Amino acid sequence: MSDHGRTPDQLSRVMDKRIDRRALLRGGATGAATLSAAGILGARGAHRVGAATAQQSAECSGEDITITYGFWNAEQRPAVEAQIEAFRKQHPNIKVEPQVVPFADYFTKLQTGIAGGSTNDVFWMNGPNFGVYASQGALADLSTITGEGGVDPAAYPQSLIDLYTFEDKLYGVPRDFDTIGLYYNKDLFDAAEVEYPTAEWTWEDLRSAAEKLTDTERGQFGYGSTLSAQQNLYNFVYQNGGRILNEEGTQALLAEPEACDAIRFLTDLMTSKVSPDVATQQGNNPYQTLFPAGLIAMMPGGSWHAGRLHEANPAIAVAPLPRSKQQASVIHGLANVVWAGSPHQCEALEFVKFLGSQEAEEILAETATVIPAMNGLQETWKAAVPEMDLQVFLDAVDYSVPYPTAPTGAEWESNLNDVIVEAWSGGIPQDEVCQRAAEAVNDALKPQ
Repeated sequence: MSDHGRTPDQLSRVMDKRIDRRALLRGGATGAATLSAAGILGARGAHRVGAATAQQSAECSGEDITITYGFWNAEQRPAVEAQIEAFRKQHPNIKVEPQVVPFADYFTKLQTGIAGGSTNDVFWMNGPNFGVYASQGALADLSTITGEGGVDPAAYPQSLIDLYTFEDKLYGVPRDFDTIGLYYNKDLFDAAEVEYPTAEWTWEDLRSAAEKLTDTERGQFGYGSTLSAQQNLYNFVYQNGGRILNEEGTQALLAEPEACDAIRFLTDLMTSKVSPDVATQQGNNPYQTLFPAGLIAMMPGGSWHAGRLHEANPAIAVAPLPRSKQQASVIHGLANVVWAGSPHQCEALEFVKFLGSQEAEEILAETATVIPAMNGLQETWKAAVPEMDLQVFLDAVDYSVPYPTAPTGAEWESNLNDVIVEAWSGGIPQDEVCQRAAEAVNDALKPQ
């Protein structure tokens, strides 16, 4: 059984309801404003696609082969390496080299590599960037590894299968999904005699607690207003009944009152110094340093942080995000894909087939790395850290909102981040932040 007695199939239906396929795939052309078929595949890469696709059903040679696996989250490297080790036991002739590239550089490097005819054989893909790579022939069709003895699409929430399907073909095997909660340090709350967060907390409860938990003399902050929009800003906008973009993903709605109030609320938390400033966060990843070290009392964060944060500081617990007009949590999920130009197509497909197996997904579950996408393993993930109430993240599926995406690409997010960073650094008057943010996003949403 899954959260609150729901079966995996019921959890799938909840996610199907919450993640509208069109809403997710509107952002499938991320990067389309600057990328074309030639831009992604390049002169050297484009000619390989037909040959690579033709090799998919070929038998692997059995020779010693090395393939590379690209991903962006170094915190997940131990789980990735455990998966690789398990795969190697089944395929001793296939060596897999993990390649970690920080998210800020990941898709730039991926685009450059594919255009130049050389990139990782297998790599992570997210929803906002999927469509442009699939539509331009950069990803291998995975239909040859589905079915009996291979990847079973029915083992995953249909919403995630839909997300990584293009023109009725599957190009990505779901790996995980994630939601957002409010992590907090029980020791700091106890010392300040502040009640722990609950599902009933409002924004004002958050602000009040943050003020009480801030101790400037010892360099302690009540709240970590992270620069990650997925883990912070987007959730607050949705909680207030606002939206980031319109239904078509062609216009920013950040200047609308509901969204603007959320932006101002978070800006005020930052500028009132209950949160580490922008420069401090840019120099120190708060999830890896300040928060586990006890210098931040609470932070919104993704489910993927749970295991590592508990290991770093057992006093860290998690509660639902606070609410304004409603509860809301951004939901998303990653997939493993194969580069269509890989010279080791068969071996790469074997690895992705393994990554889509129950054994590989159980590794993610047992290490509490991320919530595995495979139905029925969420309880295993939750049980990996029994001291922390990971049910919070599964419950969040019920009030989840899809990650906002746009057909013109991801540049709009960079523009938004630039405005927020400037505002939180004190460079933009509060009464101008929302309009500036909307204008910056709209600049990137214009068709090129």
